[in-house]
Order: sequence, then C-alpha cells, then structure tokens
Amino acid sequence: MVLLLALSGPPAAAQVFLGAEVGPDAFLKNDEVRLDTFSDEAFAWALSAQISSSTLYSVFDSTEGEKEIFKYLRSGIYRQELITLILISEKTAVPFSKLVPELAKEGSLRSVAKKYGGDLPMLFSEAGEIKAVADSEMRLFMDNLSVDNSAVAMQELAAISESSGVFTAEISTSIGKKP
Repeated sequence: MVLLLALSGPPAAAQVFLGAEVGPDAFLKNDEVRLDTFSDEAFAWALSAQISSSTLYSVFDSTEGEKEIFKYLRSGIYRQELITLILISEKTAVPFSKLVPELAKEGSLRSVAKKYGGDLPMLFSEAGEIKAVADSEMRLFMDNLSVDNSAVAMQELAAISESSGVFTAEISTSIGKKP
C-alpha cells in the first residue's frame, strides 16, 4: 500500500519550478528582439523641425539638436517633459544640461520651473502644442528612418510646411526677466 502511494504521486523535484520552460514555439525560427528606437528617433527629427535651429543650438550648445533630443529621450525623459525643459532653457538661458540633473534632484518640473521663474501650466501647455505637431509629423520620419534617409524626410517636411503653414515654435523670452 505504501509502495502504491509512493509511485502514484509525482516526485518532489518535479514540483519545483526552475524558471525555464519550453513552449510550442521553441523550435521555430525566432527573430532577434530589438528595441524600437525608430519612434524616438523620428520624434527627435520631427521636434527638431518644429524648433528653430538657433534655439536648439542655444539650448543644447550643439549643431545636432536632433541627436541631443534623441539622447535625452533614450535616457528616460518623457517627450512633453523634454519640450518643457527646452522651453525653460530657452527662456531663462540656463543650459539644458544643467536642468536635467536639477530635475532629478528636485523631483518635479514644477520645482524646476518655479526656481527659474517659469509658469509651469503655461509652459506645459505650450509644450503640449509643440508635441502634438511633432507627433503628427513623426510618420514622415518613421518611413525614412527605416532606409536611413532622414534628408528626404526633411525635404518632404519643408514642402508641407511651405504649402500648409505648419506650426513652428516661436519661443518668447519673457520668463526669467525682471521688468
């Protein structure tokens, strides 16, 4: 009787989950998993098309604003948060590279904006408008990034901008200046 009970139950080792399982697709060809960087890169290009190159240069101190935008997006800064920091940087002449560590230290955009005399709801609203336009134009850059031809996307965007009067961010410099 004891022998029958011992043989009928599964062994104790079989009840322990080892963390490795084989599914039905284990023997099928599996493509390599890649991160989707096209959407962030396309957004960086679309955003750099919305903000003037002189603004991007003054904010990032670089002639390649789209690469700087992409770098900060990949580091974990959200899109509208990044645009808000660009607006704060432009309006207060504080380098963007100084604002990012302050955001981490302060813990909120409200604290950073308050520190530099900015009105966060107004800045966030303006950033939202810029983001909406960049989001709508991202597809122009997504199609071309897959063939690594962003210059073509810039030409298409220029043609659309000339024909339809697409919004371009004009940033006023009233924040942080005393009357």
